Amino acid sequence: MTTPTIIAGILWLVALWRLPAIRHSHKQRSLALTLVALAAAMTFEVPQVKEMVDAAVGAEARLSPLLKHLLGVTSAAYLLDFVIAVVRPQGLARRTRLVAAGVTLPLMLTFYALANWTPGGPVRLGEGRGALFPVLYMAVFTLYIGIAMVVATWLFLGGVRHSRTFLGKAGLGFLGLGTLLGSLYALQRIVFVTIQLSSGTQYPDLANSLSTTLKQATVLSVAVGVCLPPLSVAVEYIGAAITLHKLRPLWVQLTEAAPHVVLATSVRRRRIPFRLERCVIEIEDACLALREYVSVDLYTSAQKFVLQRAVHPQHADAVAEACWLRVAVQSARNGERLRGVEYPPLGVTGRDRESELSWLRLLSRAYFSSPVAAEFVRKEQPSNTPAQGNSEGSPHNDH
Repeated sequence: MTTPTIIAGILWLVALWRLPAIRHSHKQRSLALTLVALAAAMTFEVPQVKEMVDAAVGAEARLSPLLKHLLGVTSAAYLLDFVIAVVRPQGLARRTRLVAAGVTLPLMLTFYALANWTPGGPVRLGEGRGALFPVLYMAVFTLYIGIAMVVATWLFLGGVRHSRTFLGKAGLGFLGLGTLLGSLYALQRIVFVTIQLSSGTQYPDLANSLSTTLKQATVLSVAVGVCLPPLSVAVEYIGAAITLHKLRPLWVQLTEAAPHVVLATSVRRRRIPFRLERCVIEIEDACLALREYVSVDLYTSAQKFVLQRAVHPQHADAVAEACWLRVAVQSARNGERLRGVEYPPLGVTGRDRESELSWLRLLSRAYFSSPVAAEFVRKEQPSNTPAQGNSEGSPHNDH
Protein backbone atom coordinates (compact mmCIF):
# COMPACT_ATOMS: atom_id res chain seq x y z
CA MET A 1 0.00 0.00 0.00
CA THR A 2 1.46 3.36 -1.05
CA THR A 3 1.86 6.41 1.16
CA PRO A 4 -0.72 8.46 -0.82
CA THR A 5 -3.23 5.63 -0.36
CA ILE A 6 -2.65 5.52 3.41
CA ILE A 7 -2.95 9.32 3.74
CA ALA A 8 -6.11 9.43 1.62
CA GLY A 9 -7.59 6.62 3.72
CA ILE A 10 -6.82 8.44 6.97
CA LEU A 11 -8.36 11.63 5.64
CA TRP A 12 -11.53 9.84 4.53
CA LEU A 13 -11.88 8.23 7.97
CA VAL A 14 -11.56 11.61 9.67
CA ALA A 15 -13.89 13.23 7.13
CA LEU A 16 -16.59 10.58 7.56
CA TRP A 17 -16.23 10.85 11.35
CA ARG A 18 -16.82 14.61 11.25
CA LEU A 19 -19.44 14.58 8.47
CA PRO A 20 -22.50 14.06 10.75
CA ALA A 21 -21.66 17.37 12.47
CA ILE A 22 -22.21 19.24 9.19
CA ARG A 23 -25.72 20.28 10.26
CA HIS A 24 -24.79 21.47 13.76
CA SER A 25 -23.31 24.90 13.04
CA HIS A 26 -21.57 27.04 10.45
CA LYS A 27 -18.22 26.21 12.08
CA GLN A 28 -18.81 22.45 11.98
CA ARG A 29 -20.09 22.63 8.41
CA SER A 30 -16.94 24.43 7.25
CA LEU A 31 -14.74 21.87 9.00
CA ALA A 32 -16.62 18.89 7.54
CA LEU A 33 -16.43 20.33 4.02
CA THR A 34 -12.73 21.09 4.49
CA LEU A 35 -12.04 17.46 5.32
CA VAL A 36 -14.19 16.06 2.51
CA ALA A 37 -12.55 18.34 -0.09
CA LEU A 38 -9.06 17.57 1.26
CA ALA A 39 -9.70 13.81 1.30
CA ALA A 40 -11.06 13.93 -2.26
CA ALA A 41 -8.04 15.98 -3.40
CA MET A 42 -5.58 13.48 -1.91
CA THR A 43 -7.52 10.61 -3.49
CA PHE A 44 -6.37 11.83 -6.91
CA GLU A 45 -2.78 11.16 -5.82
CA VAL A 46 -3.51 7.46 -5.28
CA PRO A 47 -1.83 5.64 -8.25
CA GLN A 48 -4.84 3.42 -8.95
CA VAL A 49 -7.19 6.39 -9.04
CA LYS A 50 -4.91 8.36 -11.38
CA GLU A 51 -4.68 5.34 -13.68
CA MET A 52 -8.47 5.04 -13.77
CA VAL A 53 -8.92 8.74 -14.57
CA ASP A 54 -6.21 8.64 -17.26
CA ALA A 55 -7.78 5.55 -18.79
CA ALA A 56 -11.17 7.28 -18.90
CA VAL A 57 -10.17 10.66 -20.35
CA GLY A 58 -6.59 10.17 -21.57
CA ALA A 59 -3.29 10.94 -19.84
CA GLU A 60 -2.73 14.02 -22.01
CA ALA A 61 -5.81 15.68 -20.52
CA ARG A 62 -4.07 15.94 -17.10
CA LEU A 63 -7.49 15.78 -15.40
CA SER A 64 -6.21 14.32 -12.09
CA PRO A 65 -3.96 17.31 -11.29
CA LEU A 66 -6.75 19.72 -12.24
CA LEU A 67 -9.31 18.07 -9.98
CA LYS A 68 -6.75 17.77 -7.18
CA HIS A 69 -5.89 21.48 -7.41
CA LEU A 70 -9.52 22.62 -7.59
CA LEU A 71 -10.36 20.54 -4.52
CA GLY A 72 -7.24 21.89 -2.81
CA VAL A 73 -8.42 25.47 -3.32
CA THR A 74 -11.89 24.51 -2.09
CA SER A 75 -10.51 22.87 1.06
CA ALA A 76 -8.29 25.91 1.74
CA ALA A 77 -11.30 28.22 1.42
CA TYR A 78 -13.38 26.14 3.86
CA LEU A 79 -10.44 25.78 6.27
CA LEU A 80 -10.05 29.55 6.32
CA ASP A 81 -13.77 29.87 6.94
CA PHE A 82 -13.49 27.39 9.82
CA VAL A 83 -10.59 29.08 11.61
CA ILE A 84 -12.27 32.47 11.32
CA ALA A 85 -15.45 31.01 12.85
CA VAL A 86 -13.37 29.59 15.73
CA VAL A 87 -10.97 32.47 16.40
CA ARG A 88 -12.82 35.47 14.98
CA PRO A 89 -16.54 34.72 15.32
CA GLN A 90 -17.29 38.35 14.46
CA GLY A 91 -16.00 37.60 10.95
CA LEU A 92 -13.00 38.60 8.85
CA ALA A 93 -13.07 39.94 5.27
CA ARG A 94 -15.92 37.65 4.22
CA ARG A 95 -16.64 39.46 0.96
CA THR A 96 -12.95 39.51 0.02
CA ARG A 97 -12.65 35.79 0.69
CA LEU A 98 -15.69 34.99 -1.43
CA VAL A 99 -14.39 37.14 -4.30
CA ALA A 100 -10.92 35.55 -4.09
CA ALA A 101 -12.27 32.00 -4.24
CA GLY A 102 -14.84 32.99 -6.87
CA VAL A 103 -12.10 34.42 -9.11
CA THR A 104 -9.45 31.75 -8.49
CA LEU A 105 -11.50 28.71 -9.55
CA PRO A 106 -12.70 30.15 -12.93
CA LEU A 107 -9.21 31.45 -13.72
CA MET A 108 -7.71 28.05 -13.05
CA LEU A 109 -10.23 26.38 -15.34
CA THR A 110 -9.62 28.99 -18.06
CA PHE A 111 -5.81 28.78 -17.93
CA TYR A 112 -6.00 25.01 -17.79
CA ALA A 113 -8.12 24.90 -20.95
CA LEU A 114 -5.79 27.31 -22.80
CA ALA A 115 -2.53 25.77 -21.58
CA ASN A 116 -0.07 24.02 -23.87
CA TRP A 117 0.72 21.16 -21.49
CA THR A 118 3.89 19.19 -22.21
CA PRO A 119 5.08 15.87 -20.79
CA GLY A 120 8.04 17.50 -19.04
CA GLY A 121 5.98 19.56 -16.61
CA PRO A 122 3.65 22.53 -16.36
CA VAL A 123 6.22 25.33 -16.71
CA ARG A 124 7.12 25.97 -20.36
CA LEU A 125 7.74 29.24 -22.16
CA GLY A 126 8.27 29.74 -25.86
CA GLU A 127 6.48 26.59 -27.06
CA GLY A 128 3.42 27.82 -28.91
CA ARG A 129 0.61 30.23 -28.20
CA GLY A 130 -0.50 28.41 -25.06
CA ALA A 131 2.96 28.26 -23.51
CA LEU A 132 2.33 30.96 -20.88
CA PHE A 133 -0.93 29.55 -19.56
CA PRO A 134 0.54 26.66 -17.54
CA VAL A 135 2.59 29.24 -15.66
CA LEU A 136 -0.47 31.39 -15.06
CA TYR A 137 -2.46 28.36 -13.95
CA MET A 138 0.14 27.34 -11.36
CA ALA A 139 0.63 30.97 -10.30
CA VAL A 140 -3.08 31.46 -9.53
CA PHE A 141 -3.31 28.14 -7.68
CA THR A 142 -0.12 28.69 -5.66
CA LEU A 143 -0.93 32.31 -4.84
CA TYR A 144 -4.35 31.44 -3.44
CA ILE A 145 -3.08 28.47 -1.42
CA GLY A 146 -0.13 30.48 -0.10
CA ILE A 147 -2.16 33.48 1.06
CA ALA A 148 -4.92 31.32 2.54
CA MET A 149 -2.39 29.21 4.47
CA VAL A 150 -0.49 32.24 5.81
CA VAL A 151 -3.70 33.84 7.09
CA ALA A 152 -4.91 30.54 8.57
CA THR A 153 -1.55 30.01 10.31
CA TRP A 154 -1.75 33.46 11.87
CA LEU A 155 -5.27 32.81 13.13
CA PHE A 156 -4.70 29.25 14.38
CA LEU A 157 -1.51 30.02 16.28
CA GLY A 158 -3.02 33.23 17.63
CA GLY A 159 -6.01 31.27 18.93
CA VAL A 160 -3.92 28.75 20.89
CA ARG A 161 -3.66 30.99 23.95
CA HIS A 162 -7.44 31.46 24.08
CA SER A 163 -8.26 27.74 24.23
CA ARG A 164 -9.13 26.60 27.76
CA THR A 165 -8.03 22.95 27.50
CA PHE A 166 -4.67 21.33 26.79
CA LEU A 167 -6.04 19.20 23.95
CA GLY A 168 -7.82 22.24 22.52
CA LYS A 169 -4.52 24.14 22.49
CA ALA A 170 -2.74 21.15 20.96
CA GLY A 171 -5.43 20.84 18.28
CA LEU A 172 -5.10 24.47 17.25
CA GLY A 173 -1.32 24.09 17.38
CA PHE A 174 -1.36 21.13 14.98
CA LEU A 175 -3.78 22.95 12.68
CA GLY A 176 -1.45 25.97 12.75
CA LEU A 177 1.52 23.70 12.01
CA GLY A 178 -0.38 22.17 9.10
CA THR A 179 -1.22 25.52 7.55
CA LEU A 180 2.37 26.71 8.13
CA LEU A 181 3.61 23.68 6.20
CA GLY A 182 1.03 24.51 3.55
CA SER A 183 2.55 27.99 3.31
CA LEU A 184 6.01 26.45 2.87
CA TYR A 185 4.57 24.15 0.19
CA ALA A 186 3.35 27.17 -1.77
CA LEU A 187 6.63 29.01 -1.21
CA GLN A 188 8.83 26.18 -2.49
CA ARG A 189 6.72 25.88 -5.63
CA ILE A 190 7.17 29.56 -6.29
CA VAL A 191 10.94 29.27 -5.73
CA PHE A 192 11.41 26.34 -8.12
CA VAL A 193 9.24 27.91 -10.82
CA THR A 194 11.10 31.21 -10.50
CA ILE A 195 14.48 29.45 -10.82
CA GLN A 196 13.30 27.56 -13.87
CA LEU A 197 11.86 30.62 -15.59
CA SER A 198 14.83 32.88 -14.84
CA SER A 199 17.71 30.49 -15.51
CA GLY A 200 16.26 27.49 -17.25
CA THR A 201 17.65 25.26 -14.51
CA GLN A 202 15.39 22.48 -13.25
CA TYR A 203 15.49 20.28 -10.16
CA PRO A 204 12.55 17.97 -10.86
CA ASP A 205 13.45 15.23 -8.34
CA LEU A 206 14.14 17.66 -5.50
CA ALA A 207 11.07 19.76 -6.30
CA ASN A 208 8.80 16.72 -6.45
CA SER A 209 10.23 15.17 -3.26
CA LEU A 210 9.96 18.42 -1.27
CA SER A 211 6.48 19.17 -2.62
CA THR A 212 5.19 15.69 -1.76
CA THR A 213 6.71 15.72 1.74
CA LEU A 214 5.31 19.15 2.63
CA LYS A 215 1.91 18.31 1.19
CA GLN A 216 1.61 15.04 3.09
CA ALA A 217 2.88 16.59 6.32
CA THR A 218 0.34 19.38 5.90
CA VAL A 219 -2.67 17.12 5.55
CA LEU A 220 -1.57 14.83 8.38
CA SER A 221 -1.06 17.79 10.74
CA VAL A 222 -4.51 19.10 9.83
CA ALA A 223 -6.04 15.65 10.41
CA VAL A 224 -4.40 15.36 13.85
CA GLY A 225 -5.43 18.92 14.74
CA VAL A 226 -9.03 18.20 13.81
CA CYS A 227 -9.13 15.06 15.99
CA LEU A 228 -7.72 16.54 19.20
CA PRO A 229 -10.49 19.03 20.21
CA PRO A 230 -13.24 16.33 20.10
CA LEU A 231 -10.96 14.15 22.23
CA SER A 232 -10.84 17.05 24.67
CA VAL A 233 -14.63 16.89 24.92
CA ALA A 234 -14.42 13.13 25.54
CA VAL A 235 -11.78 13.64 28.24
CA GLU A 236 -13.97 16.27 29.93
CA TYR A 237 -16.96 13.91 29.76
CA ILE A 238 -15.01 11.06 31.36
CA GLY A 239 -13.60 13.42 34.00
CA ALA A 240 -17.12 14.62 34.81
CA ALA A 241 -18.30 11.01 35.15
CA ILE A 242 -15.46 10.18 37.54
CA THR A 243 -16.12 13.29 39.64
CA LEU A 244 -19.84 12.56 39.73
CA HIS A 245 -19.12 9.02 40.94
CA LYS A 246 -16.89 10.39 43.72
CA LEU A 247 -19.39 13.05 44.83
CA ARG A 248 -22.53 10.94 44.69
CA PRO A 249 -22.09 9.32 48.17
CA LEU A 250 -21.74 12.79 49.71
CA TRP A 251 -24.81 13.95 47.77
CA VAL A 252 -26.78 10.98 49.12
CA GLN A 253 -25.83 11.67 52.73
CA LEU A 254 -26.45 15.43 52.64
CA THR A 255 -29.70 15.37 50.64
CA GLU A 256 -31.16 12.66 52.88
CA ALA A 257 -30.73 15.14 55.73
CA ALA A 258 -32.00 18.09 53.61
CA PRO A 259 -34.29 16.51 50.98
CA HIS A 260 -35.99 19.79 50.06
CA VAL A 261 -32.91 20.94 48.10
CA VAL A 262 -33.30 18.18 45.49
CA LEU A 263 -34.90 19.34 42.26
CA ALA A 264 -37.89 17.33 41.14
CA THR A 265 -37.01 17.22 37.42
CA SER A 266 -35.27 14.01 36.37
CA VAL A 267 -32.19 14.00 34.13
CA ARG A 268 -31.14 11.34 31.62
CA ARG A 269 -28.21 9.25 32.80
CA ARG A 270 -26.09 10.01 29.72
CA ARG A 271 -26.14 13.76 30.44
CA ILE A 272 -23.14 13.47 32.73
CA PRO A 273 -21.97 17.13 32.75
CA PHE A 274 -25.48 18.36 33.54
CA ARG A 275 -25.93 15.72 36.24
CA LEU A 276 -22.61 16.78 37.78
CA GLU A 277 -23.71 20.41 37.73
CA ARG A 278 -26.94 19.53 39.53
CA CYS A 279 -25.10 17.31 42.00
CA VAL A 280 -22.70 20.15 42.91
CA ILE A 281 -25.52 22.69 43.27
CA GLU A 282 -27.59 20.39 45.47
CA ILE A 283 -24.59 19.50 47.65
CA GLU A 284 -23.91 23.19 48.18
CA ASP A 285 -27.59 23.93 48.88
CA ALA A 286 -27.69 21.04 51.35
CA CYS A 287 -24.60 22.40 53.12
CA LEU A 288 -26.28 25.79 53.39
CA ALA A 289 -29.39 24.19 54.85
CA LEU A 290 -27.42 22.04 57.29
CA ARG A 291 -25.57 25.06 58.68
CA GLU A 292 -28.76 25.85 60.59
CA TYR A 293 -28.18 22.79 62.80
CA VAL A 294 -24.77 23.82 64.12
CA SER A 295 -23.17 26.99 65.42
CA VAL A 296 -19.96 28.73 64.53
CA ASP A 297 -18.64 27.57 67.92
CA LEU A 298 -18.82 23.97 66.73
CA TYR A 299 -17.00 25.01 63.55
CA THR A 300 -14.24 26.58 65.67
CA SER A 301 -14.11 23.50 67.85
CA ALA A 302 -13.73 21.30 64.75
CA GLN A 303 -10.83 23.40 63.49
CA LYS A 304 -9.04 23.13 66.84
CA PHE A 305 -9.71 19.39 66.98
CA VAL A 306 -8.24 18.87 63.51
CA LEU A 307 -5.21 20.98 64.42
CA GLN A 308 -4.62 18.88 67.53
CA ARG A 309 -4.72 15.68 65.46
CA ALA A 310 -1.97 17.02 63.17
CA VAL A 311 -3.96 16.58 59.97
CA HIS A 312 -2.04 17.51 56.81
CA PRO A 313 -2.48 21.28 56.21
CA GLN A 314 -3.70 20.64 52.66
CA HIS A 315 -6.61 18.56 54.01
CA ALA A 316 -7.23 20.28 57.33
CA ASP A 317 -10.02 22.64 56.19
CA ALA A 318 -11.88 19.85 54.38
CA VAL A 319 -11.61 17.55 57.41
CA ALA A 320 -12.86 20.33 59.72
CA GLU A 321 -15.84 20.95 57.48
CA ALA A 322 -16.54 17.22 57.30
CA CYS A 323 -16.53 17.19 61.12
CA TRP A 324 -19.26 19.76 61.57
CA LEU A 325 -21.23 18.51 58.54
CA ARG A 326 -21.46 15.02 60.03
CA VAL A 327 -22.70 16.51 63.29
CA ALA A 328 -25.18 18.68 61.35
CA VAL A 329 -26.51 15.68 59.43
CA GLN A 330 -27.12 13.80 62.67
CA SER A 331 -28.78 16.85 64.25
CA ALA A 332 -30.99 17.30 61.19
CA ARG A 333 -32.17 13.72 61.51
CA ASN A 334 -33.06 14.48 65.11
CA GLY A 335 -34.74 17.77 64.20
CA GLU A 336 -32.40 19.84 66.39
CA ARG A 337 -32.32 23.09 64.42
CA LEU A 338 -30.62 26.05 66.13
CA ARG A 339 -32.00 29.59 66.22
CA GLY A 340 -30.36 32.90 66.99
CA VAL A 341 -26.77 31.72 66.55
CA GLU A 342 -24.04 32.42 64.02
CA TYR A 343 -23.63 29.63 61.50
CA PRO A 344 -20.35 28.20 60.10
CA PRO A 345 -18.91 29.47 56.79
CA LEU A 346 -18.67 27.12 53.80
CA GLY A 347 -15.28 26.21 52.36
CA VAL A 348 -16.67 26.06 48.81
CA THR A 349 -17.63 29.75 48.77
CA GLY A 350 -15.76 32.06 46.38
CA ARG A 351 -13.98 29.35 44.36
CA ASP A 352 -13.68 28.98 40.60
CA ARG A 353 -15.09 25.88 38.91
CA GLU A 354 -11.96 23.72 39.04
CA SER A 355 -11.18 24.67 42.64
CA GLU A 356 -14.81 24.08 43.58
CA LEU A 357 -14.77 20.51 42.28
CA SER A 358 -11.39 19.86 43.87
CA TRP A 359 -12.70 21.09 47.22
CA LEU A 360 -15.83 18.93 47.06
CA ARG A 361 -13.75 15.85 46.23
CA LEU A 362 -11.56 16.54 49.27
CA LEU A 363 -14.65 17.11 51.41
CA SER A 364 -16.27 13.88 50.25
CA ARG A 365 -13.12 11.88 50.98
CA ALA A 366 -12.80 13.44 54.43
CA TYR A 367 -16.50 12.92 55.20
CA PHE A 368 -16.35 9.17 54.62
CA SER A 369 -12.72 8.22 55.22
CA SER A 370 -11.28 10.52 57.86
CA PRO A 371 -10.96 8.87 61.31
CA VAL A 372 -10.61 12.38 62.75
CA ALA A 373 -14.11 13.30 61.53
CA ALA A 374 -15.56 10.10 62.97
CA GLU A 375 -13.84 10.72 66.32
CA PHE A 376 -15.13 14.31 66.40
CA VAL A 377 -18.73 13.14 65.93
CA ARG A 378 -18.38 10.62 68.74
CA LYS A 379 -16.99 13.35 70.99
CA GLU A 380 -19.74 15.85 70.20
CA GLN A 381 -22.68 13.42 70.22
CA PRO A 382 -21.69 10.43 72.36
CA SER A 383 -25.31 9.38 72.93
CA ASN A 384 -25.94 8.87 69.20
CA THR A 385 -24.47 6.33 66.83
CA PRO A 386 -24.23 8.13 63.54
CA ALA A 387 -24.73 6.01 60.46
CA GLN A 388 -22.48 7.77 57.98
CA GLY A 389 -21.57 4.85 55.77
CA ASN A 390 -21.21 5.05 52.04
CA SER A 391 -24.85 4.63 51.09
CA GLU A 392 -25.46 3.39 47.58
CA GLY A 393 -29.19 3.95 47.41
CA SER A 394 -31.20 7.15 47.60
CA PRO A 395 -34.88 8.01 47.65
CA HIS A 396 -34.15 11.06 45.46
CA ASN A 397 -33.95 11.46 41.71
CA ASP A 398 -30.81 9.98 40.19
CA HIS A 399 -28.03 12.39 39.27
